[in-house]
Amino acid sequence: MAAELWEIRDFIAEAPAFAELPAAVLDSLPRRLTVRYLRRGRPFPPPDAEPGLWIVRSGALAVREPDGRLREKLGETDLYLDTPDATEPDTRADGDGGAATVAVVEDSLLYQLPLPAFEELIAAHPVFAWRFERTRRERLERALSELGQGGRPEALMAATVEALLRRKPITTSPDTVIREGAELMTEAQVSALLLLEDGQLVGLVTDRDLRRRCIAAGVSVDSSLREIMTEALITVPPTASAFEASLLFSRHNIHHLPVVAEDGELVGILSTSDLLRHQGTHSIHLVRDAMAAPDVGAIARVGSRLPDLEAQLVSIGAEAEPLGEAMVTVTDAMTRRLTELAEQELGPAPIAWAWAALGSQGRREQTAFTDQDNALILDDAFEPERHGEWFERFARFVTDGLAAAGLAPCPGGTMATTPDWRQPLAGWAHTFRDWIDQPESHSVMLATNFFDMRMVAGREALLEALWTTVRPAAQENTIFQRRLANNALAIRMPLGFFRRLVVVDDEQHDERLDLKRYGLMPIADLARLHAVSLGLPELHTVRRLQAAARAGGLSEQAAAGLADAWRLFYVLRARHQARQARLGEPLDNRLDPDQLSGLERDHLRDAFRVVDDHQRWVRAHFDVSGTR
Repeated sequence: MAAELWEIRDFIAEAPAFAELPAAVLDSLPRRLTVRYLRRGRPFPPPDAEPGLWIVRSGALAVREPDGRLREKLGETDLYLDTPDATEPDTRADGDGGAATVAVVEDSLLYQLPLPAFEELIAAHPVFAWRFERTRRERLERALSELGQGGRPEALMAATVEALLRRKPITTSPDTVIREGAELMTEAQVSALLLLEDGQLVGLVTDRDLRRRCIAAGVSVDSSLREIMTEALITVPPTASAFEASLLFSRHNIHHLPVVAEDGELVGILSTSDLLRHQGTHSIHLVRDAMAAPDVGAIARVGSRLPDLEAQLVSIGAEAEPLGEAMVTVTDAMTRRLTELAEQELGPAPIAWAWAALGSQGRREQTAFTDQDNALILDDAFEPERHGEWFERFARFVTDGLAAAGLAPCPGGTMATTPDWRQPLAGWAHTFRDWIDQPESHSVMLATNFFDMRMVAGREALLEALWTTVRPAAQENTIFQRRLANNALAIRMPLGFFRRLVVVDDEQHDERLDLKRYGLMPIADLARLHAVSLGLPELHTVRRLQAAARAGGLSEQAAAGLADAWRLFYVLRARHQARQARLGEPLDNRLDPDQLSGLERDHLRDAFRVVDDHQRWVRAHFDVSGTR
């Protein structure tokens, strides 16, 4: 092959879809290409060109919607398929119709693969056909699968609970006397005893129960195990991943998990020791260290290890939801321990309180790079003169401790240290009512954050009481929902990548992609809008979308597409931060497009379009005025 043909071959191999073709096929392609040079302003595709697949070698093409809005800007290695019916592989989800127009906006050199040759590749190579024949949703599913590859078979993410069980469970009746139960545990060398009644699991007794509930409490060893057993058991199915089990251990601060099949059959019992023998359980260590921390300095040391935890989970192929759950489980544990340390220093709280997390922590979607968003809900017995100083010091202690652990104070002051975000239940109800009844731009912006409130420590009934009045009021107020919709449309999605820049619109180009601003936040805003309009209690973005689909607020296809787009942004963000942690660099949310392969940029374009399509649907469905 001539040198110039080899050079063309190597260039084509870098384009998405072509990269996975066999070497022999790539070798044959240059001779089947037509080379075209088009001056700026020339029509595209050229009137004399046959249909086919165009590959941009240099220059630029602008693809515009029928209304003139820029859809995408195509540059080096980008593809454009020109078919006889002038349709594209993806059908617009919002059904606005109309064919896109394409303009040559820079002098351009292009290669064209004739339609018959293109169809031959489609027929012979499914890996090539995938790029053109599948919907965005299917391509996003494949992208997530590809990002999850590389996890080791022995990794915690790949192991099931059943695979970690080492022996048959040791069981007895709850009517067995304590002395006999202790002897049974000693003989079997186990730290927990499962109690069965009529073949059903009814309780659990551990070494700790024997010490605290029997010996320390003065209960006779001739009493039955029923007197000291734990009845409200948290269980796990044998098919669950070991990572899911680790989250249960961490979240509930327990050390034993009965393993129960779907039909109620007892399979075994999993202990934290079983997991500690298995690699990848860093989150358990961090939660334990946080809950046992004697002071703020120890909490800070736990927080400093969060980037390492994120890097570890990324390295074993963690998916988006469990990765976020692991990070938040540690942050919650640090928060709860700080509230305990605060009460040790300040004395018991004078009235009941609830510490709530907002934003990504409230939604259980944190990564290692995050700041604080929190609030305090106080019992209506609150009297500013008697209780104000105590709760001000309490809020300062906890937020300073979180800052020492690496969670920077919220730049906008959305923290419990701000008096407006530290008030009694009645005050919170009044604040939410004002936001809902008088939805101005600033109040709606605040409301978006506070509709993500989740109780972390204290009395949960306070927050539940607030939601019983707030959610119905928001669901009934269509004006408030319209303002929420307007807020959810405030961020325009990027159109893709052009050269080394992220293209947002005709005027705005960024060198790096902010995965939070241009990925996660718009989807979180859309999911919150659907949850509020339907009165749903879910907080996590994916679960909000799924619940909204079940409630009929949006189609299952739309919900699944948005969920997969969110997962793609989240995993790429975590992977980016894990790389920074390994290199000892400060963490951020801004990804350099040069770090992405052509295929990854293609996947991101699909995700951008999924979100953009739904934003268009929201604009029409919620009757948001104005044009984009």
